[in-house]
Amino acid sequence: MAFYQDMSWHEGETAMQRLMKVPEFDNPTVPALSPQLANHLQIAPLIAIGTLDKQGRPWTTLWGGEKGFARPLGGGIVGFRTAVTERFDPVVEELVGKDATGEVVKEEGEGKMVSGLTIDLETRKRVKMCGRMVAGALSTREDEITGRNESVAEIQLVLKIEQSLGNCPKYLNRKHITPTFARPELVSDSSNLSEQALHLLAKADLFFVSSSGKQDMDTNHRGGPPGFLRVLEDSVVWPEYSGNRLYQTLGNLYSNPLCGICVPDFETGDMLYLTGTTRIFSGKEANALLPRSNLCVQLTITAARLVAQALPFRGEEGQRSPYNPVVRYLASERRAPSAENEQLQQAVLLSQTKLTPTISRFRFSLENGATHKAGQYVTLDFSKHLNFGYSHMRNDDPRSLNDDFVRTFTVSSPPGSPPNPVQRLKDDEFEITVRNVGVVTDFLFKHGGSEGRDRGGELEVGVKGFGGEFEVKQDEGQGVCFIAAGVGITPLLPYLGTIDLSRLKLVWTVRVEDVALVLDALAARPSMAKSLTLFVTALAEDHNNEGVKKACDAGATVHLRRLLQTDVTSEKISTYYVCTSVPMRKQLMQWLPMKELVFEDFNF
Repeated sequence: MAFYQDMSWHEGETAMQRLMKVPEFDNPTVPALSPQLANHLQIAPLIAIGTLDKQGRPWTTLWGGEKGFARPLGGGIVGFRTAVTERFDPVVEELVGKDATGEVVKEEGEGKMVSGLTIDLETRKRVKMCGRMVAGALSTREDEITGRNESVAEIQLVLKIEQSLGNCPKYLNRKHITPTFARPELVSDSSNLSEQALHLLAKADLFFVSSSGKQDMDTNHRGGPPGFLRVLEDSVVWPEYSGNRLYQTLGNLYSNPLCGICVPDFETGDMLYLTGTTRIFSGKEANALLPRSNLCVQLTITAARLVAQALPFRGEEGQRSPYNPVVRYLASERRAPSAENEQLQQAVLLSQTKLTPTISRFRFSLENGATHKAGQYVTLDFSKHLNFGYSHMRNDDPRSLNDDFVRTFTVSSPPGSPPNPVQRLKDDEFEITVRNVGVVTDFLFKHGGSEGRDRGGELEVGVKGFGGEFEVKQDEGQGVCFIAAGVGITPLLPYLGTIDLSRLKLVWTVRVEDVALVLDALAARPSMAKSLTLFVTALAEDHNNEGVKKACDAGATVHLRRLLQTDVTSEKISTYYVCTSVPMRKQLMQWLPMKELVFEDFNF
């Protein structure tokens, strides 16, 4: 079904969630410049920028080439200074004009809407932002990078940030970015796609998309295997893979179908800019257009601009995202992808240890060694067990209509290679500790044994790989604080045998029914108790819980209440590691405004 309605951006998001039968939940967007964005601005080598032209059409571009071209200036203001394409970049033209005169353009009132996405394809990190332009200028300077003694176009841009949000690493294909010199040449400037543009689209494994609502904009990344972006006459079509289900881009397109994308060629430096009108297809209509898709977008092109050697950087190909499915070809192409039979390494479920009524630890073995680092996640593919093909309606499990059955779980056991002094598993084994929260985990719990009946060994799941950069660091002489809620303790567990527990402040909040998870961790590492301050909630005043008593007897400090600001603030600690729910994380950001908060979402 194709959609277009006149409504606000929030209503669009809600409409998409209802359409896909996804329960509404708290939007984690921060209504300001978040510490996460402030930090990533300074280390990300690239930023995608979106704005509207005078006709209200969104355009998107990609700037950067080296780290350090952006930074926060205070008061929610951020500044950018970076080399850009001197000519033919539609976003540059709209914000500061076509001529590199150095003249400052100041915005009166609210200023132009500008959206952005800081992105590091090497570490697979990205943070979205939206704000208003304060001022900008386009000038030239002498080349400082390549040593060619040539002039370089440079943009300076000042924005007031109104929204920011970190995104998960799904579908980001690694690339190592290096700066170079742009020599822009206009190849074509019309709504028709040239042969060169078609070639670029055929090999593209990512693009950036901008959309707008009444009061804000959104710029984000779309990635997949090369060729996932398909061409249909005067339009391009792409599948919408399973994501965070906030539907911020699609929510905008639901209410306002205008959309702008840019497709970079990291090998040649060419850039294709497209803008046009979208249609969102769902269910049967999506499957009819793009088989095996439950949700896809068609962008009918109204303007296209291809610029050769436009980018002042290049990207060296790296590892592709383990989330990437095979290419989904248009029904009109009548092609059967050869990659369908791609074989994944298999993990065999060996055992399940029930820790609480809803939390279990699962031990797997691999065909080859479990080559992961402490703090990383493993990506498991359950599709061969749970993917029942296309279904128009499934009232018993509506979430499965938009589900690829690929899940990420934090590895809770220490790495087996290189040798670890606290290793208790074989080199080809690893463990995950998870809560039963949905269709995949429910399937896992049912196949891992129960009531003492071990069913391990009968379930095999595909392993797409290990990943993640969540690293607990202890600089010499410095203390750190780890704040966990429930199973948020899992990223810390592999480190317990290698870090100095005397310099660790562990703050852990759990519901009373999950106290057994705490006791299990203390049994594996008794010395952790001295570092642990435990907060137990949902405990009746007259209930004498045996598990709480055991935690006290083990040496932990226990409070039968919720966490307070005074429980976490400390002048001796500068770095806080946070693995909690989104609402609690927002609260901690307010409590600790001057501290470094390190967090990563483990629920994607």
